[in-house]
Amino acid sequence: MSETGYNPQSLDRGLLSDRVYALIKASIRNGTFEPGSQLVESQLARDLTVSQAPVREALKRLIHEGVVTHVPHRGSFVTEFSAEEAEQARTVRITLEGLAGSLACGHLSDAVRSALEGTIAQMHGAAATGDIAGFRELDLFFHRSVIELSGNSYLPKMWELIEPSLRSLHVVSDPNFEGDWHAVADSHRGLLGALDAGNSEDAARLFRAHSDGHALTAVEASSH
Repeated sequence: MSETGYNPQSLDRGLLSDRVYALIKASIRNGTFEPGSQLVESQLARDLTVSQAPVREALKRLIHEGVVTHVPHRGSFVTEFSAEEAEQARTVRITLEGLAGSLACGHLSDAVRSALEGTIAQMHGAAATGDIAGFRELDLFFHRSVIELSGNSYLPKMWELIEPSLRSLHVVSDPNFEGDWHAVADSHRGLLGALDAGNSEDAARLFRAHSDGHALTAVEASSH
């Protein structure tokens, strides 16, 4: 124990657990660990070249968040979500995105605008090559970025709770979608334009309509 009262070894374990948690969660997000796949503590520890203690702590956090489910006598599994749960998450998403769009409206810096424009360009690139998994990641990144730009510290936390279920049943960027992926990418230009236009009510309507799967132009939004 140090003179400050902190145990350096405990602190190191805590920091390592945070890193392990971030790595496992990222692997769930990007589909490396698919819904229903088992997360074996000893195997994760070997793969990450760490002891099992930080892996155990990381899994506890993910279980608490609902991203991972622990089944007694069987182990821990990436959570699978029912169609009803995914629909409930989508309903919450519509409200979250409408609020985030309203709060972020008129507050984009040049750097942020450029980054979001770059994301849209990358979406077109993914559409051109048929990389639907990559398209989905960029789609999620765009919307997560707007959630974070809202300035409300609770919205990113709420997004974190619903994102796993959105991913589970492809509520975002359904791979079976038979329409024009380039048109989907272009729809994000309308969202970006709404954030720049400065009318928070119009931005909220556009983001809600987009999340609900209905295209709505800025002109249509302002006419409501």
